[in-house]
Amino acid sequence: MTKNKNIRKYWDSRSLEAGASPSATTQDVFLRELEILTLRKTLADLDLPPQSNVVDIGCGDGYSTLCIAESLETLSFKALDFSSNMIDVARGRLKNKSELKERLSFEVGDVCNLRASLEQESVDIAMTDRCLINLTSSEQQYSAFSEIHRALKPDGHYIGIENFKEGNDELNLIRKSMGLQEIPVRWHNLFLKQEEFVLKIKSLFRNVEIIDFSSSYYFATRVVYSKYCQMQGAEPDYHHEIHQLAVDLPPFGSVSPVKLIIMKK
Repeated sequence: MTKNKNIRKYWDSRSLEAGASPSATTQDVFLRELEILTLRKTLADLDLPPQSNVVDIGCGDGYSTLCIAESLETLSFKALDFSSNMIDVARGRLKNKSELKERLSFEVGDVCNLRASLEQESVDIAMTDRCLINLTSSEQQYSAFSEIHRALKPDGHYIGIENFKEGNDELNLIRKSMGLQEIPVRWHNLFLKQEEFVLKIKSLFRNVEIIDFSSSYYFATRVVYSKYCQMQGAEPDYHHEIHQLAVDLPPFGSVSPVKLIIMKK
């Protein structure tokens, strides 16, 4: 449990450091924009009935949730995060969005105990964005998937953006071939293993899709741009125009740890 507390402290401090910036959950703000676009489109493509409810688990500072909720006006959202500091920031953002207050709320909550946060309420959609990789063991991760499954209505969907080890390994192989250092997994992250994931999740969900939506983004920013910076003797900058350009690249390949998961109960 000590590591869990340290991870919570880490995200509490990140919320204070980032302030109003969208960099609280990742320094790569354009990757976050790509994730928002991807989640928004995935939800829209489901063509959900009006008043369908979405729980966004691990919402961080609420920036992504607000962007998605603004564009999907017929859906209701409850957003949860285990960092009370992040929720404070999210509520501060919501104060300036009076048109959303009737269908969006932010609350402290834990993916490992959704029943306490949802109070027996069932949801049409459960969503995560780099949330489950902050759990400290695969047992915790699959227990969280069980919690999500339990919270969903029959035929409800889970939509997640989470990190997979295999994509990170593929990225690092290409970086190594280009004379670049490997990108390590951060101390507070545990990436999913795709084969194990597919095997364990099939008892809970059906129609499991794992989509490489960010591979071209990673190739452009973590390979091409990183090599350019190495040649120039410069430090990579997450705000460089190449990141903004890469958001609009069509997806190709599997050179990214960050993947979209779509599953049906």
